[in-house]
Amino acid sequence: MSKATYVITVGYCLFVVCFMANGQPSQVIPSIGDSARSVFVIEQHDRSFEGKDYRLYIAAAKEPAALRRPVLYMLDGNGQFPILLNQIKNVSAGTPLIVGIGYPIDRAYPKERTRDYVPVEYQGEGGGAEDFYRFIIQDVKPFIESHYPVDTTRQTLCGHSHGGLFALYVAFEHPSAFQHYVAASPSLWWAKGKTVPDRRPLFTTGIPQSLTLTMGEYEENPSLDTLRAKLPPAIQEIKNRRRGGMPVRRLAAIMAEEVPAFRLIVYPGKNHGSSVPLFLMEALLVAGNDIF
Repeated sequence: MSKATYVITVGYCLFVVCFMANGQPSQVIPSIGDSARSVFVIEQHDRSFEGKDYRLYIAAAKEPAALRRPVLYMLDGNGQFPILLNQIKNVSAGTPLIVGIGYPIDRAYPKERTRDYVPVEYQGEGGGAEDFYRFIIQDVKPFIESHYPVDTTRQTLCGHSHGGLFALYVAFEHPSAFQHYVAASPSLWWAKGKTVPDRRPLFTTGIPQSLTLTMGEYEENPSLDTLRAKLPPAIQEIKNRRRGGMPVRRLAAIMAEEVPAFRLIVYPGKNHGSSVPLFLMEALLVAGNDIF
């Protein structure tokens, strides 16, 4: 099996992920600008699955309306769906249908995401990833495919942080569920690293058509992050405890041996939060173009 190529890219961002004084992401849901609304039809649909409530944020390019489009399924729809849309100025035949999966809650990053995204329970949190996967397969996908003209052979799943962990979980355990995966800054530290399967090969039931792993430069070199040094010592200690588990580059080396179309992208000068806009645009590119 051929090895994949590692790609280190330099990017720029138009939008900044805002953080509160405690170093946590802002819970304010960004507004969607007029530019995005001029090229997309934007809808919301509330769904319930096994007693849990969700909200789908959907953006369909206005032109050409009848085209069967690829689909980008993205996690953290509350907070990151607007960030992605606000970066898109034009649409084309390759622009995917964008499906943000979120919650009917007025917070950008509700606590329910930990329940749903993390495959391993740790200190009483997480462990619901398989249930959340079934929600996507049994409810979200059928809804999308029955209401929108989509190409089911071109489906991408992307997520950041805990969402990146979920994207990896699906790629490891259900690789044929989507053709392409983009896992950004996955929380590999969770449960002291027990989220990565203890098996080789990692992919035992199939190989994704493509898998992209991203992170900010400062995530592996936090001492270079001048903003981190300004956080209160207690918050810095919390962030320090979130290191550990399998290093991203070690995981990347393993996946590069197993997935021919694998890439590792490191965003220079970016940290966990500031890399979000860049990762989202990369996911859009993966979803809308056959770049592999």
